[in-house]
Amino acid sequence: MGDNVIEFFDDLGRKISQAGQSAVQKTKEMTDIVKLNSSIADEEKKIRNSYVEIGKLYVSLHGEEHEPDFDKLMADVHEAEEKINDYRKQIGNIKGIVKCEKCGADVPANSSYCNSCGAAMPVTETPEASAQEVTPDVQAEETGESEE
Repeated sequence: MGDNVIEFFDDLGRKISQAGQSAVQKTKEMTDIVKLNSSIADEEKKIRNSYVEIGKLYVSLHGEEHEPDFDKLMADVHEAEEKINDYRKQIGNIKGIVKCEKCGADVPANSSYCNSCGAAMPVTETPEASAQEVTPDVQAEETGESEE
């Protein structure tokens, strides 16, 4: 009976050792797969970035003189650019900033001259200024009073 117990524990030891080696092998395989998937993702990112650069280069080289296949995409780009410019103007209005037409610098809306290049800034009427310029006649009409 003593030999059976020793044989049992020897067999159990071999099975545990094999299971451990199998687990180590599976862990190594999984690590290798994760590394390879990461490398694939990096290469796919390079490809996407290259496509973006190809597109930007195409637009800069061909602009309005592109092939008909690009009509929709070019229209989408122009539409998005116009929206971005409009959103930036809205942000500037909220911040009280306008763009200098000459150099593109941010200038406070009430400035007469650009702080960067010195160009004269166009006079723009702000909503606050137009509200303050209400004449007595208009003010009387708004309140229902008359000057008689």
